[in-house]
Amino acid sequence: AAFLHYLAALPNYRQQIVHIEHIPAQDAAFGKLDKPLHPVLKTRLESLGLSALYSHQAEALNAIFAGKNVIVATPSASGKTLCYNLGYEMP
Repeated sequence: AAFLHYLAALPNYRQQIVHIEHIPAQDAAFGKLDKPLHPVLKTRLESLGLSALYSHQAEALNAIFAGKNVIVATPSASGKTLCYNLGYEMP
């Protein structure tokens, strides 16, 4: 937030930034897959520190596994890419 306020004070940016909003963090909500991940994928995710999927990731993967088309619209850095990568890697 401090950096945004710094930018907003600069003459070159003063008229370009029209709104700054702080959105507080929320507790994570985790989901469950209808079928397990392949053991190799599960082990790799755990080695990266990912022991559980967020609810939107599990919901997206369950839909992909059911043969549905999926679009995921969530905030930045929420794990959208993992939805598509795991959906692609799973049979």
